Amino acid sequence: MEQKDIRPLEMAQTILNVTYDDLSEKNIKLAKDKLLDNIGNLAGGALAFGNREVKHVVESYGETEEAPIFMLGGKASLGDAGMVNALSARSNDYEPMFMNLDGKYAPSKESATLINAVLTAAAVYGFSGKEYIIDEVIGEDLSIRIMAAGGRWNFAVGYDSSFTMPIYGVCAQFARMRGLTAQQLNDAWGMAMGMVGGTMSHIYDYATSAKLGAGYNIRNADFCTRLAMYGFSSLNNIFEGPRNIYRQYRGMEEACNPEYLNGQQFGKKFYMEEMIKTYPVGTPALSVARLGESFIGTFSDSKEIKEIELETCDGYTEMYYWPPFEVGRDPLMHAQFSFQYALCAPLKYGKFGVRHYSEGALRNPEILRLCNITRMHHSSDLNKDISEMRATITLQDGTKIVRTMDTTKFNKFELPSQEQILDKYWDQINAYGLLSHAKATKIIELVDHLEELKDMRELTDLLIQ
Repeated sequence: MEQKDIRPLEMAQTILNVTYDDLSEKNIKLAKDKLLDNIGNLAGGALAFGNREVKHVVESYGETEEAPIFMLGGKASLGDAGMVNALSARSNDYEPMFMNLDGKYAPSKESATLINAVLTAAAVYGFSGKEYIIDEVIGEDLSIRIMAAGGRWNFAVGYDSSFTMPIYGVCAQFARMRGLTAQQLNDAWGMAMGMVGGTMSHIYDYATSAKLGAGYNIRNADFCTRLAMYGFSSLNNIFEGPRNIYRQYRGMEEACNPEYLNGQQFGKKFYMEEMIKTYPVGTPALSVARLGESFIGTFSDSKEIKEIELETCDGYTEMYYWPPFEVGRDPLMHAQFSFQYALCAPLKYGKFGVRHYSEGALRNPEILRLCNITRMHHSSDLNKDISEMRATITLQDGTKIVRTMDTTKFNKFELPSQEQILDKYWDQINAYGLLSHAKATKIIELVDHLEELKDMRELTDLLIQ
């Protein structure tokens, strides 16, 4: 088999040598916007089911109290604290996604891991705001390049990329903080490859464990980089050879786009995830949620609704979004990936707020009634070219209200305005009261001038209960 000449030791050295001046203005702005977005996601997601349960488990180890668990309080090792923090930010499926490869977008879900790895470490090491930005950007870039080298990730193989990809970026982040050599970073990557796993079945089963990958990657990268510092040897090259990562996790012989790892201005140009989400649902349900919002003001009370119909064009189906919404063991996981819930939540609760996905909202008898009376089917008269959708509400008096949606009008890849980012931030801050208004305001100020911050603990201390 022809080798594609991917040299991991050279890659590692390049990553360790990156400076702030190597980053673009866009990289810097994205890192700052996504940090503020992440802090909002922490405040809006920390109380979701599963996070406190994981916190209790890691606290039961009695390990070194090294790093803070944001919003929920307490301390644990850096890896375990980072794991809980990533789970909180991941809980509402509200974190950034979609890598941008020179204008071509592809699914990815790395940000909750990579941002919280650096943010948690910042509370331990107290490095500068500039170093935070560098480490966050290089972690994203590496994870995205590894994915891009294998082409669009093949979910049919069964792996969820949020479980398998971010760990390599986190290893690079921790390697810079801990002063690892290129050989040690390469060893950490080799150990990391032996630790990744995960399955898309987590999502199809609407299981709380679907978000664990965001945390596993931090905990395991913490271990790998600590061990590599002691000279613990591992694989020579995870990217090439008969058992490389693309054979194992992509079902292919070798990297189909090796230029992302041995060219494409590696170490000089940095790819990032660029979709900052404005609604906490899986992306295909966004149009359905907006369709639901279009009914606001057309009736006085949701109890007036007798029947609901959602129609999509022929052939349009979105895997795990289609089954009827059920409370199940973790209603939040199902609601995030449910067309029914996305359509009905605005009918019951009005204009979007993160509390639409709170435990009380998810179990509200009226929202369950609305979901139960929602019928979904395909219609041949809808326009396939624009993935058109139509919803019809029938009121108790027989009145029918119809709304259609051209889903192509929603550019999910368009970066939100600063006003939209702040609206989302404040909605989550105000939802559960985990951060005071004064602290939340100070955080905005610090993030806005992040590159001037000498010690990131000035910011992370505000996230500690």
